[in-house]
Amino acid sequence: MMARFLILAGVAAVVTSAGGHGFDAHLRGPSFLIEPPLRVEFSNSSGAWLDCTASGSPPPNIDWSTADGHPVNDVPTVRRVLRNGTLVLLPFPAAAYRQDVHSAAYRCVASNSVGRVLSRDVQVRAVVAQAYKVDVEVIGGASKGCTAILRCVVPSFVKDLVRVVSWIQEPSSYIYPSLQGDGKFHLLPTGELLVHSLEFSDQLHGYKCRTMHRLTRLVVVSSAANIRIADHRGIMPPVMLENSGVVHVAQDESTSLVCVAQACPSPEYRWYAQTGAEPMLVLSGPRTRLLGSMLAIEAVTLEDSGIYRCSASNPGGEASAEIRLIVTAPLHVEVTPSLLSVHLGGDAEFKCEVGIHPQAGPHFITWYKDGRQLPGTGRQSELLRLNGIGRDDRGMYQCIVRRSEGDTAQASAELQLGDAPPVLLYSFIEQTLQPGPAVSLKCSAAGNPTPQVTWALDGFPLPTNGRFVIGQYVTVHGDVISHVNISHVMVEDGGEYSCTAENRAGKVTHAARLNVYGLPYIRLIPKVTAVDGEQLRLKCPVAGYPIEEIKWERANRELPDQLRQKVHPDGTLVITNVQKKTDAGVYTCWARNKQGHSARRSGDVAVIVPPIIEPFTFQEGLSEGMRTRTVCGVAAGDPPLTISWLKDGQSPFSLLPNLASVANISQLDPYSSLLSITNLAAEHSGDYTCVAANPAAEVRYTAKLQVKGN
Repeated sequence: MMARFLILAGVAAVVTSAGGHGFDAHLRGPSFLIEPPLRVEFSNSSGAWLDCTASGSPPPNIDWSTADGHPVNDVPTVRRVLRNGTLVLLPFPAAAYRQDVHSAAYRCVASNSVGRVLSRDVQVRAVVAQAYKVDVEVIGGASKGCTAILRCVVPSFVKDLVRVVSWIQEPSSYIYPSLQGDGKFHLLPTGELLVHSLEFSDQLHGYKCRTMHRLTRLVVVSSAANIRIADHRGIMPPVMLENSGVVHVAQDESTSLVCVAQACPSPEYRWYAQTGAEPMLVLSGPRTRLLGSMLAIEAVTLEDSGIYRCSASNPGGEASAEIRLIVTAPLHVEVTPSLLSVHLGGDAEFKCEVGIHPQAGPHFITWYKDGRQLPGTGRQSELLRLNGIGRDDRGMYQCIVRRSEGDTAQASAELQLGDAPPVLLYSFIEQTLQPGPAVSLKCSAAGNPTPQVTWALDGFPLPTNGRFVIGQYVTVHGDVISHVNISHVMVEDGGEYSCTAENRAGKVTHAARLNVYGLPYIRLIPKVTAVDGEQLRLKCPVAGYPIEEIKWERANRELPDQLRQKVHPDGTLVITNVQKKTDAGVYTCWARNKQGHSARRSGDVAVIVPPIIEPFTFQEGLSEGMRTRTVCGVAAGDPPLTISWLKDGQSPFSLLPNLASVANISQLDPYSSLLSITNLAAEHSGDYTCVAANPAAEVRYTAKLQVKGN
């Protein structure tokens, strides 16, 4: 049964989790690797495609839905959903335009057996290509010695899709956009062309504007227009041109605010910014440049948002205009903790952390469970609390944040039942370097319980000297970060380093080489213990770089000298089906570089035989009041050896209080144990297990005792 969901406002998240058992270690909920963009615009002649990929175990399926949850399927000749998760919007004739397909909001849906997550919304807009014409307008009158203003007039139905890319002064002089112009001509970012210091000869040239449709890339050139110059009519006071009063720009991008006045003589411009309580004069600085009628701001910040007023003045008077600059920051959403393991009946909390500047507009949070909306949407519903966790509550929990500007962002977290095995969040990479510098290797892991991280070098413990320091700490989210610092790396420190994160639910290992230039060197090989009948992997602890070849020897014979042995190029000796009589002994590792320098080192391999229990049974036909006995004998197995008994998987003395008075366990010799019951009762019936263990293995053998009642 689904737990009660409480969505809290303005409360600090306190995550509670408890360990359990039964966790399926190989499962992992879906997580997006590639999300579709917020907006996709395309021409009907080109079509578009939306990519979406996700990771998880098992690998997630990718589907698509509309923003209101309806599944998206193939529409012949219009829309296709590919098997790899790509949504294709096919080119289409104008007559085939469909509002529900070509002007709609879509979502990508990733799902596997763990749960289901939704991508952010992507707004699709298809534009049917239409022919259009552009004209040139010469604004107002132009006087000799002053500035003429030419505007490219674009039809309103394509105005947001068409931009001015250049102007042409006939016959073939091209003028391109710039911040300051070339002294005579200045093409503004807004598309207007300023022609300064007019002469009567400027009337002899025609001017054309070149535009480009940003979707179809079609270039359209206007017909030519001429400037008509009047005799100098004296002073003309500034008159502001109509421009867009609002400019939108993304955080960290650059922008230009344009304010053009028609005046003679050319006016002087001043800019004032009201980003706080009082307007302030804008001066040139590290990020601001005053370029006459333009104010250029580089790497805008959210603090740059506000109203900017430009003032144009000449001896004839003054005019001003206001422009509102709106700086938008991308939404950043995170759900913490990202992985939570809780036992049945426990409680859990997820917090939706939204990275939004205080000056940004309002945002709204909606919580989802496996793609289905949970009740309670509001501006401050950051905390989701689940009480009394049931089996149906495991899965993917998602926070989707919407802003008034129309953009969305999402983040998800997985709720598991029971323990969570470690996963590596960060791991070090292979490095090759000269001796001398300090080196730091880092691994970060998450899991429940918090995993322990151990380090090894070529499968053996790290050297114990003052140059090696191992440290680790646990973050507030329960992730463990462990590092190995080598203060002054030497040739003998080279090799394959591995970090292993382990908790009661499992373990994960990452390994990569640290190559240190130098002559071959082989570290001490500690005594190795192998298990009879199993596989032995022994890595040669060789340092120095580069190494040409690594070999193994035994009794002055190069290995492999039999089919059970194999030597890998990286210096790993593998022996399958280890045998005590033939495989125990001294092994020698030998390494050489291209120049013929070599090193060798020997190590001892011991082989331990695991226990083998001789089969035993209880006599049939036993009834209450009779006696019985059986012996657990260990036919093989090296000491030290321990033998114990279990009844129905538990210690017999703790399971049945009255069993101790009638049952006796005695050690006959180091390899056998006697279990005897002197007065059988019905409750003595059950499975009796002998457990034999030594450093190699623990083995069990079970026999059933059946006691008939009188």
